[in-house]
Amino acid sequence: MEAGPVESLSVVYQSQDFLVVNKHWDLRIDSRMWRETPTLQKQLRLRFPELADPDTYYGFRFCHQLDFSTSGALCVALNKAAAGSAYKCFKERRVTKAYLALAVRTQSQVSPSWWSWNMGCTRATPSPKCCC
Repeated sequence: MEAGPVESLSVVYQSQDFLVVNKHWDLRIDSRMWRETPTLQKQLRLRFPELADPDTYYGFRFCHQLDFSTSGALCVALNKAAAGSAYKCFKERRVTKAYLALAVRTQSQVSPSWWSWNMGCTRATPSPKCCC
């Protein structure tokens, strides 16, 4: 499976200061090499060309990062003041990121040690197992 097309950007929240988008899995956030496609940077430029800031290295002020293979909410500051405020919140650890991982396994694929390691699962849960 491939990452979503450049046109598939999903906006979760937008204000005067911030834009929160749903980053697709297997999608780079940015790249100076424009032949690498798609990137979140390209999705933003296509959907919001008026928000691109030529004074920034990538055209947008990404408040944090998500790994290439990780999907989820990604915050983009739309001005210097908002970027500074977000940076301060992350630096002072006033922001909490939560990750939800879903694992699907059948009874025959699961070892007893996997059960004890996964606090969210119980042996009474019917197969297939979906735990986080």
